[in-house]
Amino acid sequence: MMRKYPIAILAMVTSVVAAEDAPNRDSVAEQAIKETTVVTAPPDSIEEVIVRGTPSESGRVVMLPDALEIYDARRRGTDLYRRGQYAEAFPHLLVAARRGFKFAQARVGFLYQQGLGTDRDGWEAMAWLGVASRGTSMPEIRNYFNVLWEKVPEGYRPQLLDKIDIYEERYGTRINRVSCDRGRKVGTYMSTLTCRFIDDHLYQTTNQDLQDLSTIEIPTVGN
Repeated sequence: MMRKYPIAILAMVTSVVAAEDAPNRDSVAEQAIKETTVVTAPPDSIEEVIVRGTPSESGRVVMLPDALEIYDARRRGTDLYRRGQYAEAFPHLLVAARRGFKFAQARVGFLYQQGLGTDRDGWEAMAWLGVASRGTSMPEIRNYFNVLWEKVPEGYRPQLLDKIDIYEERYGTRINRVSCDRGRKVGTYMSTLTCRFIDDHLYQTTNQDLQDLSTIEIPTVGN
């Protein structure tokens, strides 16, 4: 599917320092986001945006080899991201993002926004962050998206919502048979979000690797 969108140069200049051990991660992220600015291009500027990716077949059970591949991509992407190897992390995170995993989607959006490991692209950034913020998600992800959304000019919002809806149809949790649950990290008040394929129970009794991979917890967008 191909859609045309007017170019909005979303110069989202932020330096989010959201370390796991930050004393107040919400306030740190929000303070950094306040520096965000949006610069609009001329209204007659047009860019063709091609939405690629093979969507999952709705209702199709996720088979064990596919689940292991996606969980492994998420793990690799997370490890590389935490080491600051963004270019290497990006393709792995994108694989997991396209299969409905919220933190992978948020991090892909963050990388597009910052131009880390990939070209800076405000439309892609907002589309991925928009999908990540829908449904069961982390407050940090939703707040991050909402603050950026306030910077988007009114004239561009309908096209951007259209793009987010397309991504939701292709990469959302429902079509990918992913379930996300909120909780707290053991022994702390830190919120966590765990996303996994709803078909995991078919394999966990015989495959410990799948169980371990499906319970990775990633507490913030920028770290």
